[in-house]
Amino acid sequence: MSPEKETKIDEIVEELQKRILQGFYVAGQRLPSEREITKELHVSRVTVRTALLRLQAENVVDIVPRGGAFVRSTSTKAIIASGPELKQSGSFIRAMERQGRQTLIRFIKPSSIIPVGDEIGAKMEADPSTKVLRRYRIHLVDRVPYRILDSYYVASLLGDLLGKDEGYIPLFKWLREHTGLRAARALERLNCRMPSAEEATLLNISRGQPVIDIERWIRADSSILFEYTHIVANSALHEFSYSYDLDEEASK
Repeated sequence: MSPEKETKIDEIVEELQKRILQGFYVAGQRLPSEREITKELHVSRVTVRTALLRLQAENVVDIVPRGGAFVRSTSTKAIIASGPELKQSGSFIRAMERQGRQTLIRFIKPSSIIPVGDEIGAKMEADPSTKVLRRYRIHLVDRVPYRILDSYYVASLLGDLLGKDEGYIPLFKWLREHTGLRAARALERLNCRMPSAEEATLLNISRGQPVIDIERWIRADSSILFEYTHIVANSALHEFSYSYDLDEEASK
């Protein structure tokens, strides 16, 4: 094979790998057909087929005869714990990284500062005209979409995070360093339900697979409610563990 042809195959392999790593193609998802890739990237079909075979050899994709190429999945459950376990593990992203797993935050829409509105305003105990920073994103672990997060932060406290979507910024550390406030108390409410069409698409699951719907409120040490987040988690990839104190007298 000539160096020119080898280089072109390398380019296609690199481009497809980049899209997979950035979450544009997620685990279990079928890649575009050879014909579609050929047309989009302006290369021959033989080049595309050779690139896909190389990705299969590198355990990045699985090729199903007459079915197409699919991003390989090696997903395992994320264990979400409360109490001392939660304090030790930290955030979802940090907990996954401590396990040696590859994590990625992909923003569905760029962050923006908007009026909180009636629905979210009621949840945040705020006037509908109050400005909030909205961050709408997906957490991927080992290229698998685990959870969708739609977060609203009081803009007067966290508005300077606008435009800082790239890279991971520890939110609580940023809050403490820039405002002097410390995250002190969180409340979460969980519900099991079927996903909407958009949620199923983003999580790459069927409409018949349940999701865990989580609402989370976080207050600072002065009882200021500064964050409301709506989380939709793939139920097959999450395990929740909670610990709490028991009142022996009340249980009699």
